Amino acid sequence: MFMWFKRKNKNYRNERRHVLDVKLRSAEARRARLRLATMAISLTLATFFGLYLFWRGGDWALNRLVYENSAFAIHELDVQTDGVIALEQIRRWSGVKVQDNLLALDLARVKRDLELIPGIKSVAIERVLPHTLRLHVTEREPVAEIHFPRVTHNGYEFTAVLLDDEGYVMFPLDARHRSMPLSTNEQLPVITGIMSSELRPGRQIVSLQLRAGLRLITAFERSPMAGRAASDHPAGQRSDVQTRRIGNAITALARDS
Repeated sequence: MFMWFKRKNKNYRNERRHVLDVKLRSAEARRARLRLATMAISLTLATFFGLYLFWRGGDWALNRLVYENSAFAIHELDVQTDGVIALEQIRRWSGVKVQDNLLALDLARVKRDLELIPGIKSVAIERVLPHTLRLHVTEREPVAEIHFPRVTHNGYEFTAVLLDDEGYVMFPLDARHRSMPLSTNEQLPVITGIMSSELRPGRQIVSLQLRAGLRLITAFERSPMAGRAASDHPAGQRSDVQTRRIGNAITALARDS
């Protein structure tokens, strides 16, 4: 009997020791997992914080060394155009100022703003380091004009709009914006029969027949017939010759459309 109790006590102690060992190993495993999780989270946070510091530091360095650096300030705005718009007016329309940073300048914005002007067809922009911005402007050349009535406080008055050879609509250029005065001999064919609702400055007219007529005017201007008409009639009557032969034909096309 004594031996049986002694063996039982011994087994109980062994079982208890085994339970304690299992609990100890479980606690150590939990602590190890906790340490690994803490290290992983710390490493992740440190990585993100390091990347943030690198990004902010790079952004600061880029601003200080490039975008806010007076070494890249604009000293010259070189403007070239193939038309009659005054260069100073183009500079004002561009919104670019001397001492603006050449590298920080939004070239797409400058190009978009200038090409929104109805009389400007396209703009090419070039940075010339370290201090020059070059603008090359291609203007729309009017080939015909349209007169339409406009309501005023005194009744009606006729307003003129111009069309280029592609059918884009524009207002006559203000005399203050011209690099040279308008010649009194510069008379364009007058097109009639067009609804004023179709004339939106900066937009292309819809009528394909009218576009074809505008190309006809351009072809006539470049043909020997234009020179013959000019030599056979005084300068003041040249527009009348063009209007009768071509403008009336375009009027007929517009009415047919």
